[in-house]
Amino acid sequence: MNSSSLQRALLSLAVTAGVFNGALAADMSLPARAPAAPPPVIDTITFSLSPYFWATSLSGSTTVKGRTVDVDAGFFQILDHTQFPKGLFQLAALGEARYGRFGLITDFTYLKLGLGASLERSRQFDEAGFAVGASAGLTVQMIIAELAAAYEIANWSGLTSAKSSTALDLYGGGRLWWQHADAQFAASGTANVSDLTLSRAGVLSATGDVTWVDPLVGARLRHQFAPGWNLAVSGDAGGFGVGSKFSWQALAVLEHEYAQSKTITWNWMIGYKALFVDYSKGSGLSHYEYDNTMYGPILGITARF
Repeated sequence: MNSSSLQRALLSLAVTAGVFNGALAADMSLPARAPAAPPPVIDTITFSLSPYFWATSLSGSTTVKGRTVDVDAGFFQILDHTQFPKGLFQLAALGEARYGRFGLITDFTYLKLGLGASLERSRQFDEAGFAVGASAGLTVQMIIAELAAAYEIANWSGLTSAKSSTALDLYGGGRLWWQHADAQFAASGTANVSDLTLSRAGVLSATGDVTWVDPLVGARLRHQFAPGWNLAVSGDAGGFGVGSKFSWQALAVLEHEYAQSKTITWNWMIGYKALFVDYSKGSGLSHYEYDNTMYGPILGITARF
C-alpha cells in the first residue's frame, strides 16, 4: 500500500469514528423515557345471590290473644313431629351488590314451622286469669326481609398467608317482619273461650297477624384465605323499641369455589345463623308476643357475577 492510499484509509476511519461518537453523544443527551403508567383500576359493580336452606331450631315463647306457648325444639325434633311441606317449609336467600368500598346487603326468609303438642307446653292461665287447656299445636308463618347499606372501613393483606386478604364493613338498615301465628289448645281445659275459634273437634284456636320494621346496625368481617376460599362473619343488633323491644343476629358463612363460567362463579356455602327477637303488642286477651331465638346451620350455593 502506497502512502496516498494509507492516507485515504486513515481519513475514512477518522470520519467514521467521528460520526459514531457524535451519534452516541446525541443519544446519551436525550432524556430517559419514563416507564408507561399502569392503566387505572376501574371499579365495577359485582353481584352475588345465595339461595340457602336453614335447619331452624326454635327456643322461646309465643303469645297469641293472651295465651302463651313455650317451645324448645331442635330441627330434627321439629322434622319428626310435623309434615313436610304442610308443617315445615321455607324459602331463603342472601344477596349483595358491591361497588368498590360500598355494598348493599339483602337477606330474605319465608318460614313456616308447624309444632306438634309434644314439642311445646302452654302456660296454666291466660292473661285474664282463666285456665288454659293443654297445648294442641302451634303453627308460625313469617317473612323476614333485611336490607342494609355497607361500607368497607379497613382492609389488610397477608394476615394468614401471602395471598390472603381481609376487610371490615360497617352496615346499617332495616329488617321487616310479618308473622301469622296459630296457637291451639284443648277445649276441655280452656275456661275463657269467647274470643277463640273451634278449629277441629275438641280444639280451640287463637290466631294473630303482626307486621313491624326494626332498624339495625352491624359489622362484618370478610376474609379470603386463598383464591376460592372465603369466610364472612357478621353480627347486628336492632329493634331498640322502634319495632321490637330488641333483636340481634349472628351469621358465619364459609364459601369455596367449585366451578366457573364466562360470567358466573359458583361456590358451595356452609355456615350458621342465629336470630333473636322480642316483639310485643297489646295487652290482656289482645296481647301478641314473639320472644324467640331461631338458630341452626345453613347450606346453600352462591352465584357471583
